[in-house]
Amino acid sequence: MVSSPAPNGPPRLGLLVAKNCGTAVQRNRIKRRLRAAAENVELQPGIDYVIIATDKVAHAPHDQLKDWLSRALEESSRA
Repeated sequence: MVSSPAPNGPPRLGLLVAKNCGTAVQRNRIKRRLRAAAENVELQPGIDYVIIATDKVAHAPHDQLKDWLSRALEESSRA
């Protein structure tokens, strides 16, 4: 059973990192980096976010990750 988030509840973040992004250690590093970048980006309350990562995330600077996430969120809010 999947529950929907409360309209004013905290945002939820789902991360998908495929096996072609590297070993388990590398994939977990990508997830940690994305979570850290998401903390610095404004996420709307009550919204579920799903991020599908590529192997570029592993080597991108933190500021670039924040920019990527910000732009993706702006584009998705326009749609």
